[in-house]
Amino acid sequence: MFVMNYTFVTNKHLSILSNTSKNIRTTLQLFGQEEQDKPYFVSEGAGLMMYPEEGFRADFYIYAICIAGTARISLNNQEIGIKANHFFAAIPSTVIQVFEHSKNFKAKVLVFEKSFLLRNILDARQLEHLGFFSFDTLAHIDLDKQAFQLLKNKLDIIYDKTKEDGLFRDQIIQSLIFNLLFETADIFFKNRQLVRKKALSREDELFMKFMKLVQFNFKTQQELSFYADKLFISPKYLIQLCKNISGKTPGNILSETLVNEARLLLKMPDNNISSVSTALNYSSVAAFSKFFKKHTGISPSAFRQQ
Repeated sequence: MFVMNYTFVTNKHLSILSNTSKNIRTTLQLFGQEEQDKPYFVSEGAGLMMYPEEGFRADFYIYAICIAGTARISLNNQEIGIKANHFFAAIPSTVIQVFEHSKNFKAKVLVFEKSFLLRNILDARQLEHLGFFSFDTLAHIDLDKQAFQLLKNKLDIIYDKTKEDGLFRDQIIQSLIFNLLFETADIFFKNRQLVRKKALSREDELFMKFMKLVQFNFKTQQELSFYADKLFISPKYLIQLCKNISGKTPGNILSETLVNEARLLLKMPDNNISSVSTALNYSSVAAFSKFFKKHTGISPSAFRQQ
């Protein structure tokens, strides 16, 4: 998610658009920003945001606050409306699509890779502890004036620091980002009237590991035994812990993930139903169409026409 003036996508970008997953570098290239290999990016918030027409799957963390205008987006097929003073966030593998935004839409956005933020950090679960970076939470809240100004100021400081040179610049930015995230977590939990857990339970950890396995294997692995074996638990226990935490069975979660990916691929004009079926490892177009209609209520061809 980046803030900038309109940038039109030319033919040289088509190969990037055909890939549903975008890392920070390719996303910067897509939107006309100069190449850079940094594992983080923060926008100044001085322009308009622009996305490709189809959705894409980000492989980085996204943190954003809207400073003007309105937008309508979806995160993992959950549509939300955004306006000034709104905060929203997304984790890697989130399917993102922007449907529309006003001409005066502006947002301050921070994106970063997990490996950068957790470099030299002993507890790799730090981000999950924050609450708004989790698989089962749609992080989207309306900030009051005081909270909005606090977070905006912290993003400004991070942006200014990225423009400076220094031997320990990345370490300072890492520290500033953590400070921003913990301040946001306090605001988020107060807003949602939640009590922060001191530590994740074993079920929480297993569920997050299951979700990560799903994101990397859902196209080729639909058998429950595969995931249970990877987690060294029984299929029966995996079903129970998924129900306890998400209210869904592992089968439901796998089906939803496949459907979201299918929607994403079907929206791309260069894809046809046969190529999408093949990409999702279905034995035939008929089998894929039957699955898609069962979970969406319409056929793939009808979905494309919409």
